[in-house]
Amino acid sequence: MGLVFSLLGPLRARCDGRELDLGRPQQRAVLAALLIPPGQLVATDRLVEDLWGGDDTRWPKDPVGQIGTHVHRLRRALDTPGLLVGAAGGYRLEVPRTAVDLFRYEAGVAEAVALRHRDPLRAHEVLVRALGAWEGRRALDGVPGAFAERVRERLASGRFAALKALLGLDLALGRHAEALEQLAGLAAAHPQDEEVHRLHLLALHRCGRTAQALAAYEALRDRLDGELGLEPAPALVELAGQIRRGDAPVLLRRLPRPGQLPPDIPDLVGRAAQLREAERVLRAGGAPVLGLSGPAGSGTSALAVHVAHAVRDAFPDGQLYAGGGGSGDVGSARVSEERSGAVLAGFLRALGERADASAGLDELSARYRAALTGRRVLVLLDGVAEPGPLLPAVPGCAAVVAGAEPGALPGDAVRLAVGPLEPHDAFELLARIVGPDRVRQERDAVIELAEVCGHLPVLLRTAAERLAARPQWSVPDLVRWLAERG
Repeated sequence: MGLVFSLLGPLRARCDGRELDLGRPQQRAVLAALLIPPGQLVATDRLVEDLWGGDDTRWPKDPVGQIGTHVHRLRRALDTPGLLVGAAGGYRLEVPRTAVDLFRYEAGVAEAVALRHRDPLRAHEVLVRALGAWEGRRALDGVPGAFAERVRERLASGRFAALKALLGLDLALGRHAEALEQLAGLAAAHPQDEEVHRLHLLALHRCGRTAQALAAYEALRDRLDGELGLEPAPALVELAGQIRRGDAPVLLRRLPRPGQLPPDIPDLVGRAAQLREAERVLRAGGAPVLGLSGPAGSGTSALAVHVAHAVRDAFPDGQLYAGGGGSGDVGSARVSEERSGAVLAGFLRALGERADASAGLDELSARYRAALTGRRVLVLLDGVAEPGPLLPAVPGCAAVVAGAEPGALPGDAVRLAVGPLEPHDAFELLARIVGPDRVRQERDAVIELAEVCGHLPVLLRTAAERLAARPQWSVPDLVRWLAERG
């Protein structure tokens, strides 16, 4: 059995069935941060923020020293040499994902959602087993710190989404009576969750209580109108119409698959090493975040789009995109929050969910991640000043982020630097746009042009397109023209 960890309830560690004493709450908080995800280096600075928050006035006198003490005690508690190692300003816990109940649970949810249309019975069995991994009502119960609280919120919304998926499978398998009581309780506890109400109406109708189902729909419509000024979601309206007409309602709702990626760059040149590494990161599983950064003109946006297209097959449930917009006035948190909220609302609509304009950013983020649970979706963010709320943070999904400040990405993000092209790649880019014959005839001038452009692909492309549009110009003419303009 070996060493295994439980996060879906109180934080526990067991070695060959024997429970280990993990010590004080703050010590457990450090262990939690090292377990999500395991095997990755977590910077000491990030552990400090995870434990005591971002306000350094609330930190103890020697936070780094306290982290070191907690790590030392954890090593003794885990009693496995080479398991918890320090390196490069941080710590790494060398355990496989399969040793942590959280990742087994999330893999089960993803498998069930992928199976639910092909094999509902098998999907139901997998999902029941996955949800059975929970040992309590709250993940990381009793673990303090900002990081643990964020994880709890994310997992609570994901668990709720998985429960709705399970009840939907119950209905698909004809178990309407068995699901009805639980759905009635959920509908009462979540008066504005329209998917719960859709399943509840369907169960009532299938149990022969059609009049009650339609009365519940009318009550829901009046409540949404009175409290939010909204009509029910299209899926609910369609279901109510089917019930009234006596049609057979659809049991499992097929989710939309957005395809929002910008067009790929057909003549991308170079970047072979970055492309290989990017594909490795994004296809590795988990919930990877890939950050691309470089100087102006280095082509991070083009590379990000190209990478996203290269891995589309690994994300069959869709691709989401947000670009530009920034955050308005520099330092304006309010403008940034409104921008993120607007993008999240658009993402929710693309995923087939209601986007309530009055909802706060935290609520939109929770609903966004709940909508992504069990789906494999790629998110591409280009030039977004505050990418944090838009990152999926859901196993099976991934994000490519271009142009963000390093500090705006999570600590476990993989960062790739994008610099100037190699001289031969710069030459190839010019040849593709201007024409190989013309480039060969003026080779020395082309080399000078590449140097004037700093071997930066955006500047090279602009220069080459200018030259291609003026066949009467020679390459030296363009170099002189550029030099005159500084």
